[in-house]
Amino acid sequence: MENRLFRRRSIAISFRVYDDETGQFVGRIGDISKGGLLVYGPSRLPVDRLYRLRIDLPDDHGNPRSVKLIAKSMWSGRDTNPELFSTGFRLFELEKPDNSAALQALLSRFTVAFDEDDDR
Repeated sequence: MENRLFRRRSIAISFRVYDDETGQFVGRIGDISKGGLLVYGPSRLPVDRLYRLRIDLPDDHGNPRSVKLIAKSMWSGRDTNPELFSTGFRLFELEKPDNSAALQALLSRFTVAFDEDDDR
């Protein structure tokens, strides 16, 4: 798991994450990077599956909006908190402007000490 391309960032707000196709609650974001995210949730998720994840967050004016990202579950297992499971997701289709903008909004507005140049 330490073969990461990008530095993981702590997220300031633990946003809720949903499977956009089913509406099912997946969990909350634990950390995020330019290439993936960690989600803590109530159940183990199938590995090697593509998801359309929906993350609800405020826009620049505090109004609710949803961000949707394509992600593949890379691993899933028990968390250090035995009541939760952790799942690592790799993000896909980041070349699409909407997806890139959504990820950038999460990284720049909601992570601790984000600097775009850190991962270059």
